[in-house]
Amino acid sequence: MTDVALISGGANGIGRAVSLKLAANGIFVVIADWEEAAAAEVRKTIVGAGGKAEVARVDVTKAGEVEAVVGGVLQRHGRVDILANIAGGSIHRKPIEEMSWQEWKEVLDVNLKGTFLFCRAVAPIMQRQSRGRIINTASNYGVTGSALRTPYSAAKAGVIAFSKSLALELAPYGVLVNVVAPGPTETARVMKNWTPEYIREREKQIPLGRHGRPDDLADAFYFLCSAESAWMTGQTLHVNGGLVMP
Repeated sequence: MTDVALISGGANGIGRAVSLKLAANGIFVVIADWEEAAAAEVRKTIVGAGGKAEVARVDVTKAGEVEAVVGGVLQRHGRVDILANIAGGSIHRKPIEEMSWQEWKEVLDVNLKGTFLFCRAVAPIMQRQSRGRIINTASNYGVTGSALRTPYSAAKAGVIAFSKSLALELAPYGVLVNVVAPGPTETARVMKNWTPEYIREREKQIPLGRHGRPDDLADAFYFLCSAESAWMTGQTLHVNGGLVMP
């Protein structure tokens, strides 16, 4: 039986790399993203390479949309074996005294609320199946904090604590919950904000001497979907070139 993976934010950057990696390993991928055209391009690439995928448009901050996507996957495929929550980002970057409540809430909604909504929707399905993998996405900033990114750091720390609690809750059902915490990664969204000088200076701080690539993170996500991680739950896998060693 082919596993079915639901990937939020699966159309770009790390999410795109994860979608391609899982599909290349025989997993049916549901690319859930609000950028429908980008998601369709990922599906086209997967199908062209012989894989299987479909697209589901969703705003991860809207409970009704999340529940509709999960319900549709269950109706069409009868199962959800893997949930990878990758949608998110550091939307607002400014000093705390300039941060409005609405801006703070927007960052928490897309990073933490969206993760909660998808986990809440798939948990009963995986409990009935007596199996499942949930991989949530944090950040090195969820451990170290980051000046000017207070809501993002708070949200990612929340993802880690939430995932530990959920791992305890779902362990009796054979459902594993883990976290991938990326370090600086060369996605298109991030790279447009970095100058060549900044990139060179930042790489000097990373013990392995380079920024991450989306494929580096995709490998970590795939590991947490595989049989090789069958005795891991409640763990945070830091993939950052040695930049942060908690």
